[in-house]
Amino acid sequence: MIQLETKVCGICKQDKPIIAFGKDGGSNYLRYECKDCAKKQAKLVRVIKKNAPKVDNDYRCPICNRDAEEAKGYNKKRKNQWCADHDHVTEKFRGWLCHKCNLGLGNFADDIERLEKAINYLKNS
Repeated sequence: MIQLETKVCGICKQDKPIIAFGKDGGSNYLRYECKDCAKKQAKLVRVIKKNAPKVDNDYRCPICNRDAEEAKGYNKKRKNQWCADHDHVTEKFRGWLCHKCNLGLGNFADDIERLEKAINYLKNS
């Protein structure tokens, strides 16, 4: 019997065949979430962006303090340099962040204890 490679989705926690996961940004790495969860997340973000307050022209990222031009950073082709940050549990909009800061929070799973440990690590190294 042939055994298919599988991966556990980081969102729904289901063990699914590898083909249920897309590539991350065109790389050789598979995304954290399965395609079904990615579709649901994309739909949620569209709704959040539609209902969120508009960003002022002089807006700066509340974490890194970059303005719109600086927030484009390495990817000048981005349509919008601001990400609609939201709580993944309550699905409520929290504010606009630059792409890098939004990824940073996401990589720490919005976990304050993990972020504090990262700060302590940087302070002590």
